[in-house]
Amino acid sequence: MNLKLRAAIDKIKDIIHVSLRKYAVFLLHLTPHQNVAQTVLVYTLLGWIVLSLPFMTRGGVGFLDNLFTSAAAVSTAGLQTVNFADSYTFLGKLVVLILIQIGGVGYMTFSSFVFLSLSQKHRLRKSQEHALSAEVTLPNTLKLSDFLWAAIVFTIIAESIGTVFLFNYFRHHDYSILQAAWYSIFHSISAFCTAGYTLWNNSLVNFSDSKTINIVMSLLALAGSMGFIVVADLFNFIRRKTKEISFTTKIIVLTTACILAFGTFMLFVTTPSLSLAEAFFQAMGASTTVGFNTADISSLSSCSVLILLLIMSIGGSPSGTAGGVKTTVFASIVAIVYSRLRFNPLVTFLSHRIPVQRLYAATSTVVLYGVFLFVSVFLLTWTEEMPFLNLLFEATAALSTAGFSMAATTQLSTLGKLIIIATMLVGRIGVVTFSMALLSSDEENEKPKVVSQEDVAV
Repeated sequence: MNLKLRAAIDKIKDIIHVSLRKYAVFLLHLTPHQNVAQTVLVYTLLGWIVLSLPFMTRGGVGFLDNLFTSAAAVSTAGLQTVNFADSYTFLGKLVVLILIQIGGVGYMTFSSFVFLSLSQKHRLRKSQEHALSAEVTLPNTLKLSDFLWAAIVFTIIAESIGTVFLFNYFRHHDYSILQAAWYSIFHSISAFCTAGYTLWNNSLVNFSDSKTINIVMSLLALAGSMGFIVVADLFNFIRRKTKEISFTTKIIVLTTACILAFGTFMLFVTTPSLSLAEAFFQAMGASTTVGFNTADISSLSSCSVLILLLIMSIGGSPSGTAGGVKTTVFASIVAIVYSRLRFNPLVTFLSHRIPVQRLYAATSTVVLYGVFLFVSVFLLTWTEEMPFLNLLFEATAALSTAGFSMAATTQLSTLGKLIIIATMLVGRIGVVTFSMALLSSDEENEKPKVVSQEDVAV
């Protein structure tokens, strides 16, 4: 019997070894952008398979709902077709938390950290480095290795500090030690990764008056959404490896502050029932795309909903845990418009000239975001019988990976769920990265065709 068991184990090991080797060869034949796309799809499918096991749910959760949950966790969108708090067992919630952590810190960041730490093969290491470069956009002043270590270390530090503060809060509010530990770990990770998942049925509505919950959750979400570029940049500045804060960090901090101030003021004015603290928290939830809410989104005025749509679409910052087109893209578009209106041929922001390739990237991101949002809303209006604003809000929340919903997610049809799943995954992969994964070829040295230049009226 022992011999048969050992033979079976050896056979399984051989199958795993062969599979991993074939997977490594498969990765080498992918372009960096295709590598990014396949990685998020692999994590989503693995999560779906594990969540579909009988002991992961309490019954009544279908295969499609498990796929939706897995995609929402990996994309850190936080949308739910079932009641997450009641539908999944402890093991199911733990699997979702792991998917959130992988999706939040960056599936390519996580994968590259593992590959670059364990792999000794030069080609495989180079493949992962190129894929990581495709997922994250770094300024010239920051090395890829510095970013990778800053992302991992800062994630551990931030989530640990958040866990300590939340644990202290829950222990003083009738939670047992085990409950307090579990709740604090889960919500610290969920907040930092801007996932929007909670272990309560109504998000954080019950904690609208809690200063501790509001402050800790806001700081965690802002820390994650502002991006690891800021962390690595500040760390290098403190260690005197750089002489000043980078231009990218200045744009991120300034734009984030302006969006939060604008959002808080507009929500406070357009929905009188909101307190100033509630208005800030909803604006923060949209800006960081964390999706936590301390007020019922359905009760907000139409003006407030439009403000949330705008802020969600802008989202967080590059190389962070949030979605959206990113604050740097928004700042670049503002700079382009401002320079055009002043007949300035050079595009500048904060007295710095923005490189042309960054402007191309910004305009491409905004256009592609609009295209994917239009397609998603168009398909939803075709398949679902719900108010247009609800569907627009749902699609925007999915594409920007924000967890906000106007009670439309649970009412989606089978086709509607598939559309939102695809939208969430595209949003997490990135609209530009996803498009390049579809259109890019493996011929890196292909020379561009020489074409004649013609003028066009604009």
